[in-house]
Amino acid sequence: MKRNKYNNIIGMIAIAGILTSCGDDYLTSYPSTDVVAGAPATVDVIDQNVTGAYQLMLFDDYADSQWMPVNLFFDVCTDDVFKGGSDSGDQPYILGVAEFRSTPTLTASGWWRIFYTGLKRCNGALDAIDHAVEDVDAALLARLKAEMLTLRAYYVHWLWKAYGNIPYFDKAWTEEPFLAKQYSFEEIYPIIIADLDAAIAAPEFPLFEKDNAGNPAPVGRVTKAMAMMTKARVVMYKKDQSKYAEVLADMKTIINSGAFGLVTTAATPNFTGFSSRNPNVDAPSTTNPIEWIFLRDGEFCKESIFEVNRIPEGRSWNNAWGGYGMYTPRFVGARDMNIIPYVAGWGFCPVNAATYNAIFNETGDYRKEASVIPFATSATYQNTGLFLKKYIARTGYNEGTMGDRDLNYENNERIYRIAEAYLNAAELELAAGGGQGAAQPYLDAIRDRAFGDANHRIPATLNNIKLERHREFFGEGLRFWDLLRWGSDENGRSISAVLSINDMNIPIQRTWDDNKKFLPIPQGEIDKTKGTEFELVQNPGY
Repeated sequence: MKRNKYNNIIGMIAIAGILTSCGDDYLTSYPSTDVVAGAPATVDVIDQNVTGAYQLMLFDDYADSQWMPVNLFFDVCTDDVFKGGSDSGDQPYILGVAEFRSTPTLTASGWWRIFYTGLKRCNGALDAIDHAVEDVDAALLARLKAEMLTLRAYYVHWLWKAYGNIPYFDKAWTEEPFLAKQYSFEEIYPIIIADLDAAIAAPEFPLFEKDNAGNPAPVGRVTKAMAMMTKARVVMYKKDQSKYAEVLADMKTIINSGAFGLVTTAATPNFTGFSSRNPNVDAPSTTNPIEWIFLRDGEFCKESIFEVNRIPEGRSWNNAWGGYGMYTPRFVGARDMNIIPYVAGWGFCPVNAATYNAIFNETGDYRKEASVIPFATSATYQNTGLFLKKYIARTGYNEGTMGDRDLNYENNERIYRIAEAYLNAAELELAAGGGQGAAQPYLDAIRDRAFGDANHRIPATLNNIKLERHREFFGEGLRFWDLLRWGSDENGRSISAVLSINDMNIPIQRTWDDNKKFLPIPQGEIDKTKGTEFELVQNPGY
């Protein structure tokens, strides 16, 4: 069973789930195991608070009953995929995001709620760690503190990128009123960096998890490598050239550590005792190494720096704040698909054929087949006949579920792959002065893996690096943020030209302007602060 791959985090999350309640206010959602700020905390209380903070990573793809996974959601407003679904009114909040028509009353409020709950829980865990009773091991406390600083930065960076000018608080709150000062986009950036720098500097924080023999171990804890990858995303998104050398050094540390590596073959199952109840779905079903990474057998492989572990249990339509399964696989499949081993879905995120044909234009690129599956269907809004494949629903991936089957697929969310470290390094070498020669080996490694040989190498120019990033992470949620930080695509087109799409054959009517960089702050949150010391100000353009 898949749950055998979990470390103690998942079992402790189950306990935290029993002890957790989530209210209507984004700042009143916290575990009932929170200690009073400053009170002595036993190791059990610390563990419960830590695992309560981890638990929020399971909720993004059904965030307060809204589909918005971090590894895909914002792709709907790029040139890669359309909104889809049964019709234009199916999940209207997604249409709002996809066509830059969000309003304060129709926006991605689930994203706001889960990540503020995550911030709240991290603060509670950090307070408990800082007030541990004397007999708690000091090295363990230092490690847990680094984990929680990293996780806090990770949660806040999603709020920062999505909403820009956001409230922030860094104390454990146990008494009302739950209000916080709103910071600007510029002010939040050094706060995120400070947490990540403190975590990365902690000697007790391991670069990667190890087994008893010192080898990389398949576990789900936050590590220093995950913190380094988060810092790279934040620094590169902010375009903070003063820190490019730092994050480049971090990327080289990860690449040269020997703990991670690009997957070049579709391997056999890599976890002893890991088997399906159905023997027909247990064996690898592909020879494509990139597709294999996203299969059940590829979870926690050497490619993975960090992923969110899932089991097909517990999630229910009646409880968006519980369970361990994943909704995305059902969400993105073709509505009337009937091709074993694939399972029909809801038809969201149909692939833009123009983009797909333009970027996957070379014979032999493993990523073409791994990223997209063609399927003729007329039942999907904005139908293109092309659907995302990396997280598509497959037979057996929600078998034996305890909960609603649609919500309980066991596909892990791949958050950071080492391929991103390679392409970060290539881009940073150009930006930090290393030049094309220094960038070339990192781009070559990605190209060699993509084609299975060294016969398809191209010069490491910025546009070529952008193009490889587009191909490598197609359908993984990086495209929108990359376009925002670049201001243009791999062909030199401005972001306005790339993201403004008007095509009634699809149909889609979308026009980009710079105010759409941030979503509107949910009106309900604005209303809660009216007349208070910390009255929220809506983002420009809304």
